[in-house]
Amino acid sequence: MKKFLKLNGKWNFYFNGKKEKITVPANWYLEGFDISGEAIYERTFTLNRKQKDKKYFIVFKGVDYFTEVYINEKFAGKHEGYFQKFRFDITDFIKKGNNTLVVKVNSPKESDDIWPDKKILIKGIFNHHDCRPGSWNKKYGQNKNTGGIWNDVFIEEVDELEIENVKITPILRDDGKWVVNNELFINNFTDKIFYSKIKIDIIPFNFKGKNFNKNYEILLKKGLNKINLFIEFDNPELWWTWDFGAPNLYIFNFKLSSNRLKDNLTYITGIREFKKGQDNCWYLNNKRIFLRGSNIIPTQWLSEYSIDKIKKDVKLVKDANLNIIRVHAHINRDEFYREFDKAGIMVWQDFALQWSYEISEKFMENAVSQMKDMINQFYNHPSIVIWCCHNEPSVNEKQLDPVLFKKAREEDAIRYIEQASFFAQHYYPGWYYDYSPQNLYFDMKNAKKAFIISEYGAQALPCVATLKKMFNEKELFLPDTKKWEYHDFQPEFTFNIANIKTGNSIEEFVENSQNYQANLIKELTEFYRLARYENLNGILHFMFVDCWPSITWSVVDYFRKPKKGYYALKEAMQPVYPGFRVFRKKISKKEKITWNNILELVFIINDLPYEIKNVKFILQVIDSEGKIYLNINKKIDNIIPDSLLYPFVNLKGNNDNTVIPEDVKTGKHKIKLFIYQNKKLLAENSYEFEVTEKGW
Repeated sequence: MKKFLKLNGKWNFYFNGKKEKITVPANWYLEGFDISGEAIYERTFTLNRKQKDKKYFIVFKGVDYFTEVYINEKFAGKHEGYFQKFRFDITDFIKKGNNTLVVKVNSPKESDDIWPDKKILIKGIFNHHDCRPGSWNKKYGQNKNTGGIWNDVFIEEVDELEIENVKITPILRDDGKWVVNNELFINNFTDKIFYSKIKIDIIPFNFKGKNFNKNYEILLKKGLNKINLFIEFDNPELWWTWDFGAPNLYIFNFKLSSNRLKDNLTYITGIREFKKGQDNCWYLNNKRIFLRGSNIIPTQWLSEYSIDKIKKDVKLVKDANLNIIRVHAHINRDEFYREFDKAGIMVWQDFALQWSYEISEKFMENAVSQMKDMINQFYNHPSIVIWCCHNEPSVNEKQLDPVLFKKAREEDAIRYIEQASFFAQHYYPGWYYDYSPQNLYFDMKNAKKAFIISEYGAQALPCVATLKKMFNEKELFLPDTKKWEYHDFQPEFTFNIANIKTGNSIEEFVENSQNYQANLIKELTEFYRLARYENLNGILHFMFVDCWPSITWSVVDYFRKPKKGYYALKEAMQPVYPGFRVFRKKISKKEKITWNNILELVFIINDLPYEIKNVKFILQVIDSEGKIYLNINKKIDNIIPDSLLYPFVNLKGNNDNTVIPEDVKTGKHKIKLFIYQNKKLLAENSYEFEVTEKGW
C-alpha cells in the first residue's frame, strides 16, 4: 500500500544569480518571475522512517520543460516534457531524518535560427500560437514563458508489490455483448517469482445499479509484469454524451495481495464505444451522432487552472449545447478530463505539436515517446474519443505524422486517430477570405474530403471592462496597433475582410466587433449543420475561451465574460434546432414576395437519437414596434430521430399572402421560431431583417 509525503509549499528559487522564494506548484511566470531558461528549486524535507522492505519514489505530476532531480546531492533522474506525470526511484538516496531535494528546471526560449520553423520543444501552443502572448511574432512570440514545477510533488512509499498502472478498454462484440480488457502493469520488486491474487470490483459511481466483481490468480515474475484480465458484462450502463443519455461512470477498483504484500489502484471510467462507420459518420454506442463542438485553450499557465475554473468552463461548454470539445494543440491536466467525463462531453485530444518542427531522427524519437506518454496517461478517460497527432503540419506532414499515427495506434487499438488536423479542415470565410455563397459551397466541396470542419470563426473584441484591464486609456481608442497585435488582434482581417467599423468610441467598436462575430458564427454553424452527413459529420468552432487577456476568436474572454458570439453559438448548436435560411436581409414593402414560398426555407434539425412526438411549431414575424403581423402554428405528429425536416414544404394556401403588408412599420423586423412539446419549450430561434419603404 502506498503512503505519501507531500512536498508542495515554499521552496528556495535560484535564477540569474538571485535567491528568491517560490510556491510549488506554480508556473514561475505567475509567481512574478518572467524568465526563459534555467532555474533551480531547493528544499529540505523530513522522512520520519525508512523501511528496508519498501521502495521510495519522488513523483512529479507536471514540470515544464527539462528536469533534473538530485536527492542529497545524488542524481536521481532527468525528464523532458511539460504534461507528463513521472517519477524516479530514490530508495538508495533517501534517508531517515532530513533530506535535501534540488530540482533543476530549464524552460528555454528557442533560438532565432530554429524558431518558429524548426522547433524542438514539444509544447504546442505554449511556445508558438496566434492566441498566446506575442502571437506568432518572431521577436515576441515566445514571451511570458510557461516554465516551472506547475503541478504537485510528493514522495511515495511503495510495497515490494505494486500496481503501477492499468489501461481499461471496453470492447463491444459483434453479438452485442461487452467485454472489458484490464491491462495491468504490476511491479514485483522482490527477487522471487510467485502467484498472487487480484480482485476487480466494479461499482456504479454516479448512478444506481449493480456491482460486478471477479477474482483471479496470476503468476508474477521479477520486475514489470503486463497482465491482461477480461471481464464480460451483462448489460452495463453505458457512458453517453449529455444530449444522448447519461454519462454513466463506474469505479474500477483493483486489489492485489500476496501474503503480507498488498496494493490497490482505483480508476473512475465509463463503458462506451465511439467509432467512424463505413458511411463516414460517427457512432456512439451504435447511435449515429453529429459532432457539435469548439476548440479550447483554457490557459497559458496550467498551475492557475483550478478545479473551480475547470468546472466553470465545463458548464459553459455544456450550456452552449456542445457535445464535444477539441483540446487544441496541447495536453491539459487530469482534473480537466475528469470533469468532461462527468459532464458527458466528448474530447478530441490533440498532441502538443503546432505547425513546424525539426526534421531529424532525434526529434521523431522524442515525439513518439511523448505521444505514448499522452495516450497512456489519459487512456482511461471515456470522454476522450479522438487522438490527433498534429495541428496544421507543414514540413512534418509526410515524414513525422505518419509515424506518430502508427505509434499511436500501437498504444490505443480502439480509439479513432486523426493523423493531423490539416489546413484543409479549417475554414475561415468572413475572416481570412471574403464571405460569399460561392466560398461556402467551395468549402463544402473541400469539406466532403475531410468530412469534418475542425476550425471556423472570426475574432471579436472582449467587453470594454476587459479591454481596460489590458490597455490604458490612451491605448484603447483608436487602437495602438502594435500593442493590440501583441494581444493577438488582427487588424488586416478585422478591417479589410470583416469590414468592422471602429465607430466613434471603444463601446461602438466592441459592439460592432461582437455583432459581426455573432452573426458569422450563427450563419456558418447553421449552414454547416444543414450539410450534415452529406458533406460533414461534425463541426468544431474556433475557439471557446481566451487563454490570457487577449483579442482572439474566442466567444468567452479570459475573465470568463461571454461575448455575443457565445450566445450565438449556444443558439446555433441546439440539438433540436428550428431554423430559417434567410435569403434576404433587406426587403421593401413594394416587393411582392409570398410567405408560402419563404416558408419552404424553414427547417428543423433533430440531432437527438429519439423521436419527438406531439410537437407544436410556431413562426412569428414581428415589426420594429413589436407588433406580430404573422403568426403561424403547425402541429407535427412526429420528428424522427437524427433527422432534417422541412415542415412547410408543399404548403397549400393563399399564394397572394405577401411577405410585407403595407401597414407595418419599417425598420428592423424579427422572425421568431418556437418548438413546444406538451406546452414545454424545447427550442427557439430568431432572425432579423430590415424592411424599407422602397427597393432602392
